[in-house]
Amino acid sequence: MDIFQQAKAFALQWIDKRHGSTADFLGDIERDLGWAARMMVPKLLEGLRKDTTLTNEQHKFVIHTLNEQEIGQALARESDGVSEHQSALDELFNRGRKFRHSEKFQEAVDFVAKFRDYSPFNNMLVYLQNPHATYVATTKQWFKIFRRTIKEDARPIIILAPKTPVLLLYDVGDTEGPALPANLENFGRTSGGFDPGVLQRTLKNCERESILVERKELPELRPGLAAMRLRNSDWSARVLIRKELDDVSAYAVLCHELAHVFLGHLGASKKCNWPYRPNTSHAVAELEAEAVSYIVCRRAGLKTQSVQYVSGFLEDSSEFENISLDLISRVAGRIEQMGYRLLPPR
Repeated sequence: MDIFQQAKAFALQWIDKRHGSTADFLGDIERDLGWAARMMVPKLLEGLRKDTTLTNEQHKFVIHTLNEQEIGQALARESDGVSEHQSALDELFNRGRKFRHSEKFQEAVDFVAKFRDYSPFNNMLVYLQNPHATYVATTKQWFKIFRRTIKEDARPIIILAPKTPVLLLYDVGDTEGPALPANLENFGRTSGGFDPGVLQRTLKNCERESILVERKELPELRPGLAAMRLRNSDWSARVLIRKELDDVSAYAVLCHELAHVFLGHLGASKKCNWPYRPNTSHAVAELEAEAVSYIVCRRAGLKTQSVQYVSGFLEDSSEFENISLDLISRVAGRIEQMGYRLLPPR
């Protein structure tokens, strides 16, 4: 069997079992079959989109999750002047697998929610490189704010940044200079209270995403739910929130239910720009959605019951290989942005 046929066989098996993101797929196929197989991915997926032998579920996953735009953006980073960093970035995503096990999951999620100066996705990259990092900043920031310099043997932490391929950060342990202030307010801070405007902006942006959000009477143990099947075709999805909830609780529930939508747990449609992952198990789906809600709410200064909620799903780790930290961090960043500002119409 040549490398292309091996890659195709791997892809079909991965689609049926893994249900991860585009980045997960690229990392997995390279790990198992090598760099050559990774570079065959565009041609491979183009053929699968036309393959009439695929099941309906397989075809939808290729169309909505492993779509041409997502794959193209991921592969483009390799030819965007960052070849010297590519192996390091690949290693980061590959190392993310070991954090899909229950004993490390809460630790990883807690770290991703930690630093408000950086996106959840970049916080995940920091954690994968140095899970013991406490406060991180660039060389310029360390000197400008604290007059501290970087040690000669310091190892940089790579994150992604706009207008530049990568940005190098350094943990406080890799710096030297004047004593640090007792309270490092510029790092890892949380807000003092909940801004109700965050909820209102998120609701307005839900309209932009064709997601109908309604407050309804729901059972006491059912604070919210999300669904894709609507009689009104003007909407792509619907989220219900128990009307008795206050704004803080309603926002936490909204984040959880939106996460189910954006993580693809409910499926997808032609109008949607989220993956297709309805075959994800209930335990994995709830862990991913609550992880997103926890990250967004903590970064907004809110305390939730996330730890207690997810503890009930952490006993059996047999399916934890299907948890996608990549999607969790990306969706958390997306929902966070929905609360910051009103986004332009699609």
